[in-house]
Order: sequence, then structure tokens, then C-alpha cells
Amino acid sequence: MKAPNAILNIKVAKKFKKIHLAVIALAVLTVALTLGLYLKSKPAQKPQVAAATAGEVLELKEILGPDQTIRLLATRKLVERVGVEEALEILKNSGLPYTGEGHLAVHQVGFHAYEVYGKDAVLHCKDYFLSACYHGAIIEAASAEGTQVIKEMTDRCRHFAPTFFQCVHAAGHSINAIWNYDLPNALKTCDQLYEAATGFPDTLTSCHNGAFMENLFGVHDWGTENSPKKDWLSEDPYFPCNAMSVKYQKGCWLNQAARIYQMHNSDLVITAQLCEAIGNRQYTAWCIDNLSRQIHPLTESNINKVWQLCSQIGQHNLTTCVMINAVSYYSVGDRPLGIDVCNTLDPTWRSQCLVPIINYLLSDNIAKNQKTDLCRRIIGNDQIACLERLKSI
Repeated sequence: MKAPNAILNIKVAKKFKKIHLAVIALAVLTVALTLGLYLKSKPAQKPQVAAATAGEVLELKEILGPDQTIRLLATRKLVERVGVEEALEILKNSGLPYTGEGHLAVHQVGFHAYEVYGKDAVLHCKDYFLSACYHGAIIEAASAEGTQVIKEMTDRCRHFAPTFFQCVHAAGHSINAIWNYDLPNALKTCDQLYEAATGFPDTLTSCHNGAFMENLFGVHDWGTENSPKKDWLSEDPYFPCNAMSVKYQKGCWLNQAARIYQMHNSDLVITAQLCEAIGNRQYTAWCIDNLSRQIHPLTESNINKVWQLCSQIGQHNLTTCVMINAVSYYSVGDRPLGIDVCNTLDPTWRSQCLVPIINYLLSDNIAKNQKTDLCRRIIGNDQIACLERLKSI
């Protein structure tokens, strides 16, 4: 396997393209956690930092400015000055978007975490900014030590299922970058690392998913070329999925709507039509799942927009799309809004929508009183069920 040319660090980060990232969702119909790309999300709340106010955090002006290269450098300065945990808290409340350039900036926190803590870096990360710190730490570890360290790093994330999937997804990104975008070999490396993994369903798919996403967007520009290789992209809206064996179809189609959406000038209707025309119902379902996650950041935390935009991809996909958006909100840290979106569904669908959210809530890395408040936000009998389950933990 071709080794990386240099450690992925701040110098390489300067090469990152100004692309937008769509939100990661814990999909209702699939458990693979994926990060769709190039769409903007809502800004976070205004700064409410305990350790330092916005006025005292000198780097914030550059972090919140328009230049991505300056943002990356300023984020690195911040984490080197205050440490991983405090930097994450400052950034979380800074107003920096959770996705897109904000996600890439927080990779710098992960890079620094690995330099300071080595393989234990993931134990110092949090799930802010779509788990960008985990991504950065694993990418940096792989660049320094090769793929042999990746599984050891991701195994440290097993304490919380969503975090574990994000770590494995990040591994897929880094593996494809290490292989210089030789996608088949990247997928085989995922197989070698995770095919025998037990305990979490779809672990292998999460790695495949990260590799396919890296193929599509070339986020990390690992090699020395001016741009990533594009051998596994074409003008065929179904490529590379239609060139892959059955084993890789799920990981591929859970990204392919983003490619179709990109090719057709962000047209939701055309993208949905092409998903519907694949000719395989399961592949179509995965494609629509991915399209629903492309919709999430467009909703701008407005529940009416969730329904409005989801209705554009067909009435028969409407409820599924709304549920995926609900779980997406919860997974990126807007837990109350995720529940509120579920609450807009009729009782039967509401219960289905809340199943993954309640499961994640019970194992979430938040205080028990916060979990209680979230359970109480649920309407109907599901609130009682949530509170009862909470008593047993």
C-alpha cells in the first residue's frame, strides 16, 4: 500500500477546498452514520463560554472570519493555547457552523489531540461539529502510523454507538486518502479491519461509507498532487455504485444522492427521480435516505421547512424524510429540536421516529437531569416509556 507522503498537518490543511458539508445523521432506516457534503447548516448559539468570554478569546475573530486558511490556522492556535477540551467548548458556542468549513476547522483540534495524547486522543474528543475532533485525531494517527493503528483507535470509541460509527466513518475517509483515492483498495482495507467486527451492526458499512464519501469530495487531499484523483467519479449518476459488487452497495448508495444532487445543480426533485429510477428498491431506499440528509441543513432549524422540503421528494418519501431529519437534528447536538420534529408526526409514525432518538438519549453523554428533561419534551405515551427506561440506568 502506498504510504502517505507526510503527516497531515496544518500545512496540508491549507490545501483543503472550500466545500460545504451536509450533516451527519443517524438514519432511521439505517444505522450507518454518514457525513453528506457541501451544504451549510445553521449557526450555533452565540458564545456562552464559561472559561473565557468571546471578547477574551482572541482567535475567535479569525475563526469566524471569511477566510478558511486563516480559520484553520486560528483554530490550531486556539487549541494549542487552551487545550483540546476547552477549545471544543469555546468553538461549540462560538457561532461557527457545525458543518462545512466549521467541521474542517475542528479537524485541527483532533490533529492536536493526537499529537498530545497519541492513540488516546479520541478519549478527549466530543461529538461537537459532527464529531470533527474524532475525524481529525484518527486521520492524523493514520497519517503518522499507517492503517495498523486505525482499528485500535476506533475501538476506543466503543463506549457510545454514534461515536463509534463516526470514528469508523472517519477511518474510511483516512484509508481512501492514504491509498491516494484508489477506492477498491481502500474498501478492501476496510474489509480487513472491520469485516470480523462484532457488537455494532453496520460497522463495516460505516467504513465503506467514509471511503465512498472521501472519493466523492476529496476532503483531505493527502497526496502531493494539486487535486485528488477522480478515477472513481464520472458523469454517470449511478457510478461508482454500478461498478461495485453487492458487498459495497450500501456504503455507496448512502452517499450517491449527494453526487446526483451535485451533478444536477442542487435540484431535489431531479435527484429524487434519479434515486427512484435505479431499478432496485433497496438501493433506492438508501439513495433517498442520503437525499433526506442533504435536506437537513437546508431546513435552517425550521420544522415547517422540514415538511416543505421533504414534500419535494415525493409524498411516499415524506414521512421517512421527516424522521431522518429528526434524528439528524439530535445527532448534531440539537437534541430538543430532534424530538420536536418527531412530535409533529401522527402517533404511529411518532413512535417509530422516537425509537432511535430514545435509544441514543439513554446512552448519550449528558447528565441524567438533561435526559429527564428531554424525555419530558416528548408528547404522548412515548414520554412515559422514555422516563421508565431512564429509571433503569
